[in-house]
Amino acid sequence: MKKLLFITILIPLLYSISASATPSFNIIEDFVNQTSSAGQTLSSGSFNVNNTGTTNLDINFTGYTLTNGSNTLSIISLSNITNLGNGSSAAKTFSVVIPSQQRPGLYTGTLTGTSNSSNTDTATINVNVTGTYSASTLPSSINLGSATLNTTRTREFNITNTGNDDITNVSFTFSKSAFNLQSNKTNFVLPFNKTESIKFNITIPADSSTGNVTLGSVNIASTELNAALFNVKANVGGGLIIDELDVFITTRDSESESDLEVVDGKKLDFDEEDIGPGTEVRFNFDIENTFTNEEDIDITDITIKITIEEIDDGDDLDEESDEFNLDAEENEDINVYFNIPLSVDERKYDVIIEVEGEDDNGNTHTVQWELELNVDKENREVVVGHASLFPETVTCSGSSTLTATIKNLGTKTEDEAKIEITNSDLGINFVKQDIELEEDPFDTDNEYTKKLVINTDTATSAGTYPILVNSYINDEILWERKTVNLVVDGCGAKEETIEEEKTEEETVDVEAGKEEETEETTTSESIPVLKPTITTEVPLTKKPGFWFIIVVLNVIIIGGAVFYIYNIVAKKP
Repeated sequence: MKKLLFITILIPLLYSISASATPSFNIIEDFVNQTSSAGQTLSSGSFNVNNTGTTNLDINFTGYTLTNGSNTLSIISLSNITNLGNGSSAAKTFSVVIPSQQRPGLYTGTLTGTSNSSNTDTATINVNVTGTYSASTLPSSINLGSATLNTTRTREFNITNTGNDDITNVSFTFSKSAFNLQSNKTNFVLPFNKTESIKFNITIPADSSTGNVTLGSVNIASTELNAALFNVKANVGGGLIIDELDVFITTRDSESESDLEVVDGKKLDFDEEDIGPGTEVRFNFDIENTFTNEEDIDITDITIKITIEEIDDGDDLDEESDEFNLDAEENEDINVYFNIPLSVDERKYDVIIEVEGEDDNGNTHTVQWELELNVDKENREVVVGHASLFPETVTCSGSSTLTATIKNLGTKTEDEAKIEITNSDLGINFVKQDIELEEDPFDTDNEYTKKLVINTDTATSAGTYPILVNSYINDEILWERKTVNLVVDGCGAKEETIEEEKTEEETVDVEAGKEEETEETTTSESIPVLKPTITTEVPLTKKPGFWFIIVVLNVIIIGGAVFYIYNIVAKKP
């Protein structure tokens, strides 16, 4: 009887203990709603889980797939819960990757959480994918090639719907209405991920810009998408043209010119002479405005620009004409001169010619030609690259600095070059021999420079003194001669003391007189040069005894006059 009573009391007690340890949890949110466009990663999804039981729980999640008809999305980056304490909560986040062409619509799924005690709870996940609208074309741009004003051109392209939904009521327009674009398909549906072939034509209006120009863009017009698709370019003739171009080269060692008639794309190839370092090239243009007198369109602010690419140690060089204007049916003869640098590599260079102006309607008219120029070099050539005086005119006891440079333009290194600077009237006779000049035109040792300071004094006669600068390949072979003129203005005779200048530059003192040798200072060696001796002419009034003689003569003359007057007066009765 006692055992029965004990069991009767124990069973309710154990039941109460078991009931107090019951595991349970819940997902607080019944729905998690998110919206995103295609091509995005949605990473803001979140929900909260509460442990409502009396024991710690491990919770695993399932149901990661979201569906919209036959289309699906997947939940990622959602981790399970481990050892969630009783009475505690956990915030969970998840992501959904939406591909760029994911079909729009509401994607739904049921996310289920299951504890280690087989308790479950669910939340509904909703992701709304919005429509994105885009299209691509092939080709991505169209060039009509050569065309003239008032002509029509027809071309084709393929357009593909690269968005995630259909594009409806599709038509095509041109960015400039005057071109009157017409297409073979209008007001049609371009389905998702589908391609259509389109044929269109445009007419180039009479007031269009000319030259290599971008005419405008072909645009898509639809309910969902309005955008530019691609540019249309053309080489539009008319308006402004190069009617004729002659190219002349003036050689270094003569006054002759070689004439070459040129068209677009031509190589500048002269039969008898080559373009080389220091060559002057003259481009003679005949530019014409082809608009008729009836159209009466003037073109103003026209310029001609010539660019030789990479000719200056890898950099471009260009020359540009002055601006000029052309009335309808008018033409103009324009010269543009271009000097090839002395420092230049022997090779081919691209020449770009650009003619540009603007008409009365604000349209730009351009012409572009591309030529090819070949720079050739002599095997051996040492030239006077530079010769100048500063100042060019001196007065009285002034001085001027002569700067002279010889340069190797040939294709081989010279080791016996010579520079000579002379003027017998000024007593200048400078010579430097056995100069080594490298063949690389951009090497610092490709040229040799000397500076001479020329001093004059009151004994130097007024006039123009030609100073010769000669370059030699070796001691005997004179290659080039240049002359610079020093102008000496006269002044009244006066006593002047000339002190020898001591500078880092080489100095030549010039006076009338006898020559004697002194040493010249250079960057690498001392070289003798001629220096005239100094002579000074002393005025008569400053010679010793001059004023003593004058005083004695005055006393004699005055004494004689007094004596004469006294004798005349004494003889009177």
